[in-house]
Amino acid sequence: MATSQWSPPVVVVLLAATIFLNMTSAMMLGPLLVELSQYFHTTVALTGQLTAASAITWALTAYLAGPLSDMYGRRLMMLIGLILIIVGTFSSALAWSYSALLAFRLLMGFGAAMIPPNCIATVADLYPPERRGKAMGWVISATGLGMAFGIPLVALLTAVGGWRFPFYVLGLLLLILWGFLWMGLPRVQSATGDTATFVSHLKVVSTQRVFWYILIANGLQVMAYIGMSGYLAAYLIQSYRMDAGDTALPLSLAGLGVIAGGLVGGRVADRSDRASVLTCTFLGGGLAAALAFTLPFSPWLTVVFAFAVSGLLLLAWPVAAVMLTDFAGDSRATATGLFAVSNQMGILGGASLGGVMLSLGRFPLVGLFCLAMAVFAAGIMQYKVRGAEEVRQRSALS
Repeated sequence: MATSQWSPPVVVVLLAATIFLNMTSAMMLGPLLVELSQYFHTTVALTGQLTAASAITWALTAYLAGPLSDMYGRRLMMLIGLILIIVGTFSSALAWSYSALLAFRLLMGFGAAMIPPNCIATVADLYPPERRGKAMGWVISATGLGMAFGIPLVALLTAVGGWRFPFYVLGLLLLILWGFLWMGLPRVQSATGDTATFVSHLKVVSTQRVFWYILIANGLQVMAYIGMSGYLAAYLIQSYRMDAGDTALPLSLAGLGVIAGGLVGGRVADRSDRASVLTCTFLGGGLAAALAFTLPFSPWLTVVFAFAVSGLLLLAWPVAAVMLTDFAGDSRATATGLFAVSNQMGILGGASLGGVMLSLGRFPLVGLFCLAMAVFAAGIMQYKVRGAEEVRQRSALS
């Protein structure tokens, strides 16, 4: 287990803050879509692809970030990743064209890819298996803080100072956080730097079929979540004639569902029937996403459904993370790196395909797309992952 000069609970707080700002930076474009489309003379659907763009570099980098972390240590990879996010965020504030902003978001994706797998692997390093679920639940629930408070903060900052102002504020907060991480992250970790070790870490996870089932199911449920959350602000603005500042409270309330899902998921992760629980939550979250965009009676009814989507779908994140680390052995960061790839492919699919659905059939078709992805995820979890989980549990008992 890794050691730190700061206590594990304090390190967990730092990791949660890192996840919070990382998620806020990745998803901050939601409240900016309408203003960005007007400034760069494009459509909302096209500016929505900026989120998909950062997901591409995120997914490509996360595949390598895990094995490199297992080889060279979590601390180095975290600090490098955060520097790239800081540069990409400050540069985005200076973007002079849609193409320039696209390039800076791609850079941000490279750095952001290094954060979640290293945060999750650090928790696994610091805590024994019987205590990992709750600790990971706290860290991953910080994703919900990003959705509940970070994204609404972006909306408020935009209303105060325009679309560039949130980038400056986030860049400054990230820079301060980098200093705390430099002081507090564990320094004593294995660092082989061996190419053979790199390959062996990949083999441990890539040769186990259950890994791919978990990752595919996770990617599909993330598609459903991003299809709803990525276009929620635009839906509220266009359907209820709100401005960006007016969406802050609804987005905050909807984001609280991510916090609830993360905390509950941390406890579900230690259950023997966790795969069956995820099957049910996937189906419920998909149905709520469909209703959110097809019942335009009230913005607050939409928020209720959005809260349900966030809580039911993202309950899976700590559960999937613990599942992967249970199967991974010493290749924990490699496993969580692939988990990050799965998340980013889900973000890419949700943002890009959600934009396609929006252009074809407006918002109700986006909701039906979310429902379909959630149903597919539930089927994989029930008929592929649950059996492998039962075999692993029997093996552990014997």
